[in-house]
Amino acid sequence: MCTDRYAEAFDPTQFSLSNVDLFPDPYPAYTYLRDHDPVHHSQMYGGSWALFAYEDVEAMLTDDRLTNNRAELPLKALPFEQRAEFADLAPMLAHWVAFFDGNAHMVRRRHMNHVFRTLTTDFLPPVIERSVRRLLDAWGSQADVIADFSRPLPAMVITELLGAPVSDHTRLAAWSDAIAYLFGASALTVEDVRRGRDAALELAQYLSDLVRAQIRSGEEGLLGNLVAEETEGFRFTPDSAAAQGMLLMFAGLEPTRYLIGNAVWSLQRNPGQRQLLRADLALMPMAVEEFLRYDTPVQFIGRTAARSFTYKGHSIEQGQVVLLFAASANRDSARFTDPEVLDLERRPNRHLSFGHGPHACIGALIVRLQTTIALRELLSRFPDLAVREGLGPVWNNNLGFHGPTSLPVDTGLERKTR
Repeated sequence: MCTDRYAEAFDPTQFSLSNVDLFPDPYPAYTYLRDHDPVHHSQMYGGSWALFAYEDVEAMLTDDRLTNNRAELPLKALPFEQRAEFADLAPMLAHWVAFFDGNAHMVRRRHMNHVFRTLTTDFLPPVIERSVRRLLDAWGSQADVIADFSRPLPAMVITELLGAPVSDHTRLAAWSDAIAYLFGASALTVEDVRRGRDAALELAQYLSDLVRAQIRSGEEGLLGNLVAEETEGFRFTPDSAAAQGMLLMFAGLEPTRYLIGNAVWSLQRNPGQRQLLRADLALMPMAVEEFLRYDTPVQFIGRTAARSFTYKGHSIEQGQVVLLFAASANRDSARFTDPEVLDLERRPNRHLSFGHGPHACIGALIVRLQTTIALRELLSRFPDLAVREGLGPVWNNNLGFHGPTSLPVDTGLERKTR
């Protein structure tokens, strides 16, 4: 529950994705807003709505009065007169299948599911394990969980899955980060949008070249197969296939990176749960679901009002941004028993971290498997792993993607060799 002290100190008008005071721990603010202002009108994006209660977030995720067409979201953070410079950004991002609605979305998603049918729980683990071991083999007595592990890992895995040289993963991750910032922060500057737009253009060109190379060579590749194969008469163009590669990079990289860091930090602060997991690593898949609920890496799911309507007495106008805070819903006591408690054996655990319905996150399986394998190997190799004394997380610079960008640890290796 939200304390009286916090309730007195918190000013709801200060709630934004760029409020640095919320980066380390946004959950007390969510509790206050769920209790006092669950359908919150915000000045972000020129006037938007943020929803915090589980029942509202769940309901609105499948409400057809909202559209997934949010390619223009970053531009809404800028004054109107500054937007003309970026006329090419929204049309490029609009090719992401996640931004389509209705039948157009269903046709594209069905085709992607068909082509991505090879990404199974049999195929993916060896790919992930190779990168996990390569990274952890380099560890000594001290390391940074983020810089040395959870940041490069998903980039390496997804780069390999796309059929690109794994050595390119650093470039692809940097481009993805710049794009992610456009959707995770609300106080964007022209320089931020330029950086994100340039990254999107460069990544799109890289992936488009990769698609065409796969088609010319006839080699098997996820992106090339989106063009070469057909599902009920539908196939992607090369540029649209490249856009889906950008989406997969975005959906599989950002959540995994922060989820692993959040999990390590949560275990550090909950030694009883850490001991439980160390004693039985078979609990890991269930534990990952709780890590997703307890400290959600992607804090909200964005939508735009397709038309004007009234929701619980609030007038939501056509075109307004609606932010559905899954991270808040996942801590709602109306849905979860003791939601502020990390319980790695929690059942049931119907969190909303990947959304639900037709637009459930396309990268969910990859995120789950990467995190499960990464944490299992991490705790197996380094059972005495501990955050370095006197140090703690350095938090990401926006609220949309919540997690550390640095988490220094002692691995315990030095103590074992003495």
